[in-house]
Amino acid sequence: MKRLIFVLSMVLMWLPFRAEATAMSIRIFADAKHAKMQFTAELGSYRIQGADGRTVRELAEGESVEMTVKGGKVALSLGGRSLGSFSDVMFEGAGLKAIYGLRVESQGKTLVRYYDDHLEAKAKEGSLFLINHVDLENYVGGVVQSEVRGVSDKVDFFKVQAIISRTYAMSNRHRHQAEGYDLCDGVHCQVYHSRNNTPVILTATVQSAGLIIVDGSGKPITAAFHSNSGGQTANSEDAWNAPVSYLRSVEDEFSLEGKNAYWEKRMPRSEWLDFLSREYDYPVRNAKMKDSALTFSQPVRKAYFAGGIPLKDIRSDMKLRSSFFSVRTEGAEVVLEGRGYGHGVGLSQEGVVKMIDKGYSVEEVIKHYYTGVNITSLQDNAASGKRRR
Repeated sequence: MKRLIFVLSMVLMWLPFRAEATAMSIRIFADAKHAKMQFTAELGSYRIQGADGRTVRELAEGESVEMTVKGGKVALSLGGRSLGSFSDVMFEGAGLKAIYGLRVESQGKTLVRYYDDHLEAKAKEGSLFLINHVDLENYVGGVVQSEVRGVSDKVDFFKVQAIISRTYAMSNRHRHQAEGYDLCDGVHCQVYHSRNNTPVILTATVQSAGLIIVDGSGKPITAAFHSNSGGQTANSEDAWNAPVSYLRSVEDEFSLEGKNAYWEKRMPRSEWLDFLSREYDYPVRNAKMKDSALTFSQPVRKAYFAGGIPLKDIRSDMKLRSSFFSVRTEGAEVVLEGRGYGHGVGLSQEGVVKMIDKGYSVEEVIKHYYTGVNITSLQDNAASGKRRR
């Protein structure tokens, strides 16, 4: 009964936005290879169509079909009876709300994921090539659930996440155009491993529906984010070489209250010096340079370590939590005293949690982390774009 009430409320909340729906094509299970899966119509009915548009079968709610890669095509069967093989097959949801499930056996375990709207299935290199054709707002809800569910229980926190996820989708929606879809479901794009089934995320997504972040020219921004800034965010060029007007370093005292605000790594002094010498040809035999490597201080974010070594490279090569660290010696050991978690550019998720807890608005949070930006609707932004042209 609870599931039915949630689904009904979800349908009613989405109805006002259906007329302005934006379709996305997301490759799912992009980081795995599976040659067999079970498709189940979990809510509503589904029409199975071949590449020619011909209806193969109607699936009623609760019915399942096996998908298997055979001979370079997707073979379908229901209850042991073959429905045929197809180069491209579409499972098209019908009605106001359609939800499907995908079940796969992987490494001795059963994995089940649920998605909204429609599924396209092809065979590629011996595996199923799956694309979720999904409404933008359903996609955003799934991303927020996959990325940050459990981080907070505040609706405004999830509004912020929904807005930046939607902005990312709009600014990168053709990232995989050459491969026949918009975005993948992994960290290369945005993590998207299921539809949303969390009420607070649904509320946040609906209440922020259509909102994106744009720069001064009206272009959707690259809404970079990380776990914790350590008290100061980084300039984009310090992490990725290219300066971006809205990705400027800002003081961020809110992140200092997060669990990932501080970290420490210890190692033998000889190991640290050998690392610098081996990886960057650092002159450890030079007394002055050696002392600089053992007493490096970073009270505010810097781009370079002693000797001009990019701190982002040290972070990557040593797999450190961040590039925001200082160095001191303690006996025969070197201690890296670090702050923050992640690349440090843009929005700090733990900082957002604290800002929302302290009563800051969604707009105040976004404008704190992204310099000189505005929040607008997709509809208004499109209209503004036409006027600018």
